[in-house]
Amino acid sequence: MTKRLTILLFLTLFCFSVSAQERIFQLWNLNNVEVKLSEKTKIGVTEKMHFTPQSGSIDLKFGDVSVKRIINSWFEAGAIGRILLIRKEDGWLQENRPMIFGNFSKDIGQVELEFSNRIEYRMYKTLADHFRYRQMLTAQMPLFARQRISAYISEEGFVRFDNENLHLARIYAGTKLKYSDAFEMKLYYVLEKNKKTDIWQTSDVVGMNLSIDF
Repeated sequence: MTKRLTILLFLTLFCFSVSAQERIFQLWNLNNVEVKLSEKTKIGVTEKMHFTPQSGSIDLKFGDVSVKRIINSWFEAGAIGRILLIRKEDGWLQENRPMIFGNFSKDIGQVELEFSNRIEYRMYKTLADHFRYRQMLTAQMPLFARQRISAYISEEGFVRFDNENLHLARIYAGTKLKYSDAFEMKLYYVLEKNKKTDIWQTSDVVGMNLSIDF
């Protein structure tokens, strides 16, 4: 299974890379804190920033608040409220984004699969509001017997409902280090394709996520 996932990751990255034109390099950082309200309910706060070394500026930042409910051993659902800022030539563009999500998970041997689904409503002052669907499929496997360090690969896609087109796609490859039940860190690489008018813009990303769970 591990060999097949490695081959799949290589082929996917190759297919995304061969059509690359101009590439952008970014650094991403995400910090998340979740607090357990009950055995099956959590609330969380998240912040994220995208930094572009070439321009020396933060190009995207957001903060959100979430509520998550564990329905059973293989399904969880919840809602998120997000405020997002994108840097434009004339200043910051603000987006307000309420979201609902449902995540499915299943273990196949040592491989843990997760299929995430999210419906977003993107609201702006100067642009047309619209719905968007986001899905993400992740395969994760332990690297050592203690299972504190895992490797994972993910694919993520975003489809706008107003034009029914895929406009943003990402491939992730990374490592998760779980220091304890309350703290974990992810280090990863992302190959991102973002459609601007009729041109797909390519970005290479190195990121780090920190998560604390109380």
